[in-house]
Amino acid sequence: MTENKKAYFTIGELVKKFKRYYPDLTSSKLRFLESRGLIIPRRAANKYRVFYRNDVRKINLILKLQKDYFLPLEVIKEKIESIDFDKFDENKGAVKELQLKLEEGQKKLKLKKLSIDDIKEKYRLSQEYINELVEEGVISWHEEDGKYLIDGKDVEILRIVSELVKFGIKVKHLKLFENSAYRQSSFLQQIIYPVIKSSGKDSHKKASKILFKLEEYFSELNEILFKKINKQFLDSYK
Repeated sequence: MTENKKAYFTIGELVKKFKRYYPDLTSSKLRFLESRGLIIPRRAANKYRVFYRNDVRKINLILKLQKDYFLPLEVIKEKIESIDFDKFDENKGAVKELQLKLEEGQKKLKLKKLSIDDIKEKYRLSQEYINELVEEGVISWHEEDGKYLIDGKDVEILRIVSELVKFGIKVKHLKLFENSAYRQSSFLQQIIYPVIKSSGKDSHKKASKILFKLEEYFSELNEILFKKINKQFLDSYK
């Protein structure tokens, strides 16, 4: 196919095209997606990145999964690997199925409730360990119809904790994550507070939008720095 203005977008043109739907999108963001292996733009004769129709469709889905489902890039990369964007029309069903699964997964996460007995059986955690998690404020439970239940995000925390236990990680070690989360959240709340306390009728909605975006940036930066430091550690023993 001959490369011409109608056949592809430059990185600047693509950012402009998506600005209406993703106001915070920048050329740096697209280059970051490339560095993480999510997109592989071709190069024009002048060595500039060029994006064809299949690239545009792929980028749109990546940005939508981030915006609507708050998925980390590693998860997004895994979920879109099975979709052939060169044959997008044939794969529309797969894309729709992926979105439906994500929506269903979010609903299940909100509705999921497990009893303490369910937790012990499902994640092989002792009553003592669960009690310690509650005492340290890592998770919480509530009573419903005579049963102690754990729901939502706390169930997901337990799922991850059950894997960490296998590496000898104890409840006291989890305070590292909680303390870090509190410090970062407090910092974000200082940014959001003036917005949420403003007199505008959409102040809460605006504050939520900003918070979600900052959470995304913080998670992305944490992941990069975390892996960078660990790589430096491994490299020091080569």
